[in-house]
Amino acid sequence: MNTTPSKRERDEMFKWLNRNRQMLLDLYKNQYIAYNANGIIAHSENLREVLALGNAAKQPFLI
Repeated sequence: MNTTPSKRERDEMFKWLNRNRQMLLDLYKNQYIAYNANGIIAHSENLREVLALGNAAKQPFLI
């Protein structure tokens, strides 16, 4: 499965990020998050862990 987001998917993900930016800053300070238009897929202070969890979800995501 291709987990690279299309342009439309990326646009939707950025919209989600902009709508939820303050909540993310409050709850996940100093962490990486993997997310898509549906929400958070994974979060951790360890980037490799977030990448592994994001890839395991088999969904397009951004960090």
